[in-house]
Amino acid sequence: MKVWMWPKSSDLNLYNDLLTGSLSEAGLEIEDLHHGRLFLQVGQARPGDIVHIHWMHHAYQHENLLVFLVKSALFLLTLTYLKLRNIELVWTIHNLYPHHVKYPRLEKFMRKLICRFCSKLIVASASIKMTVMREFGVPASKLFVVKHGHYRDVYKRLGHDVRQSYGIGKDADVYLFLGSIKAYKGVEDLVEAFRKVCSTTRSGSPYLIVAGKADSEMQSYLRGRSDTAGLILELRFIPNEEVADLLDAADVMVMPYKEITTSGSAILGLSFKKRIVMPENDFIREYSSEDMVVAYDPTDQEGLAEAMIRAMEMKRAKKRPRYEELLKELEWSNIAQQTKDVYLGWR
Repeated sequence: MKVWMWPKSSDLNLYNDLLTGSLSEAGLEIEDLHHGRLFLQVGQARPGDIVHIHWMHHAYQHENLLVFLVKSALFLLTLTYLKLRNIELVWTIHNLYPHHVKYPRLEKFMRKLICRFCSKLIVASASIKMTVMREFGVPASKLFVVKHGHYRDVYKRLGHDVRQSYGIGKDADVYLFLGSIKAYKGVEDLVEAFRKVCSTTRSGSPYLIVAGKADSEMQSYLRGRSDTAGLILELRFIPNEEVADLLDAADVMVMPYKEITTSGSAILGLSFKKRIVMPENDFIREYSSEDMVVAYDPTDQEGLAEAMIRAMEMKRAKKRPRYEELLKELEWSNIAQQTKDVYLGWR
């Protein structure tokens, strides 16, 4: 059995590399479907092969409505061609919708249709399964929960002392936001909450590191602030080789996302045994146990700041969550076997 993975590898997210690597170790032959060459490559697939898609909206989305419709029609014709040739389609739904949607009704229509074309759909949690069933009218029998694997031992340490390079003392409280910086990530809320934390803390001056590539709107907002005490900005793409040392410098990771389906960043934080602050959501509740995550009500104006303070108090109290049990469940060998079972489910 050959699996055509779209994509097999990604420069922006190691998830695909880890998944395909573990599937190869489980005895499956994995081929790469390249974005932009889908229509040329699918002709090489054979009856009984599997096409496993992850992020597909690039294949049909466009700012121009007419182009959107033409690309959508071509993409649906491609899916029809695969189904007629008895090639099974599997879609891992990482996000209910893309972060940028210009034509929401068309986007929902396309996703409902794509769900119908697929033999199996994979989601990362039971809560997402229920949401997909409601939103796209998908029967439960077509949906399978396969959790997102961990990132332990994936990002190697270079041994760079990030605290020293920023002039941060060893005993200082350090919060970290890591990832692409866009409006839906809630970074404005984080900076405002950090100011409240600074005004109430009595354990010395805390720091907030905001690290990641920012869009123009967020660049302007962050660079334009005058109250920069304790705020460290690394507004650039953070390469993989810098991730581990940056995480080692932090006490608490903060993810004030306004939209959450699956959060690879949260799993990254848990993989490094960092306490996480994020809005209350069903996804993280399924991936963490007591004391790993401090959740807050996003409608409460004081909720984020209070959660940040509480997370740091837990760190000082030296409460040690049982991360090893969680990470054992998220071993990639387990994820690969579960994914393989989904593939074989119709045979």
